[in-house]
Amino acid sequence: YPDINYVIKLNAKSNIVPVEQKDPVSLMLTTIEEVVEFQKNSKLNIVGVGYTIYLGSEHEAVMLSQASQIVYQAHKNGLLAVLWIYPRGRYVKKQDSAEIIAGAAGVGACLGADFIKVNPPETKNISLMGKLLKQATLAAGKSGVICSGGAKEDANILLEALHQQIHIGGAVGTAIGRNLHQRDLNAALKRSKAISAIIFENADVKTAKSLL
Repeated sequence: YPDINYVIKLNAKSNIVPVEQKDPVSLMLTTIEEVVEFQKNSKLNIVGVGYTIYLGSEHEAVMLSQASQIVYQAHKNGLLAVLWIYPRGRYVKKQDSAEIIAGAAGVGACLGADFIKVNPPETKNISLMGKLLKQATLAAGKSGVICSGGAKEDANILLEALHQQIHIGGAVGTAIGRNLHQRDLNAALKRSKAISAIIFENADVKTAKSLL
């Protein structure tokens, strides 16, 4: 699909190693130089690169070092730098607390990321999610905060959480995955329209739900 924008992820790990791994690590699989070469040869519209940091892991120093070089080299080559920052490890007791997530966003800002992807703060009351997330978007400074889409959710809960994140919490977007691609095509298209309405058309939850 040559007409859409691409972000190349530079590291990853399989789900064979459980999320609860005490001190996770995920290092570079490819370099900025290779991405630039691929961009030139493929003629795809590659606009940025991404990298995950497991903040709080005993291996965080290596990941932080790689991330700093990735951001520098990306900007040097006219690419956006997106950092996935997930606090995890044996010393991280509340990885989904608003304060921990805000700390992660602050680290992303210090590294110079254009966008920082975090998990939304955990709360039993969705109506408080925006207020809790605001701590992270303020800590991120000029870096844009994007929340992960999370587990497969009921559409109503998904849209309510998304509205909180965007219009109260100050997030600049969302990363929706399984809540779309684990649905049939018709349901996925309807959800996409509802999500788009909240993000790009400033729609309220009621209007977005009507598109389902």
